[in-house]
Amino acid sequence: MKAATIHQYGANHELHVEEMPKPIVDRIDNPHQVLIRVYAAGINPMDTKARDGSMKLVLSGKFPKVLGGECAGIVEAVGLMVKNLQPGDRVVASLGPEGGGYAEYAVAKDTQVVKLPDAVSFVQAAALPIAAGTALQALLDKGEVRPDDRVLINGATGGVGTFAIQIAKILGAHVTAVCSTEGAALARQLGADQVIDYNAHDFTKGIEKYDLVFDAIGKSSFDDCQNVLKEDGMYITTLPSAKQVLNQAITTFTSKKAESLLFTFKPEQINWLLKQVTDGKLVPVIERTYRLDELAQAHAESETGHVKGKLVVEVESEPKSEKS
Repeated sequence: MKAATIHQYGANHELHVEEMPKPIVDRIDNPHQVLIRVYAAGINPMDTKARDGSMKLVLSGKFPKVLGGECAGIVEAVGLMVKNLQPGDRVVASLGPEGGGYAEYAVAKDTQVVKLPDAVSFVQAAALPIAAGTALQALLDKGEVRPDDRVLINGATGGVGTFAIQIAKILGAHVTAVCSTEGAALARQLGADQVIDYNAHDFTKGIEKYDLVFDAIGKSSFDDCQNVLKEDGMYITTLPSAKQVLNQAITTFTSKKAESLLFTFKPEQINWLLKQVTDGKLVPVIERTYRLDELAQAHAESETGHVKGKLVVEVESEPKSEKS
């Protein structure tokens, strides 16, 4: 099979397409594994950090590595104990930090795979798990957002942020989006009630108070945002730091809370998100798709920090017969 690999940690030019052995699912020795023929894979900050060595302490030391923490495609084979999936099923999967999605075939655990509704394309699905799952877990699991809550989303037009605007609106919140001048129209299109242009205004110096400040890009801090939190408000970031961990411990005893979030794949939540997409309430914003041999360029674009929505690798065109 073809796969985009790295043979050492480094810059985006370390990504190269090469032939590799196709993975095999041993039905008996690996009874919970699922082999997926990959049609699309999402690109996330986790992938670029895995490539540049920032995550080497939590990754195996084995090279070459195939990155890509999420993918969508068709089940090719399953282990003996896999009961809810079978060859031919359209699926989306989370592959974790070790990845494997930047290839024509990938292996996932059955607990990390869900079936796709026919109405959701592979490209849409590949954009979903990590970014939309992070947004949902921040807003619902951590933030416990309720109707009429005032929610501010920093980084509102990025991969996580574009989902966060829409999910917050589904939950009934009043949404303030913080983004660039260029992103304002997209934020409003996605449902934001107010937009703050960070080039013109510092939202942490504003007078409005929020029930939840969700920093989807890790560019602010609890200390920065205390002034704009209501007395029982919460600050959530996707980029934990030593200071953030300390603040989380301290705010255990205060009314204002500091929280951080690391995405965990929860099948019931992914199914809920897929239903919202099917119902037209949630739209994956995809700025561009790339071929497998364009991954170095895709990583470079991702690392600019200015992508609107998500970037997706289209490994193979979706079969016409599967799209009806």
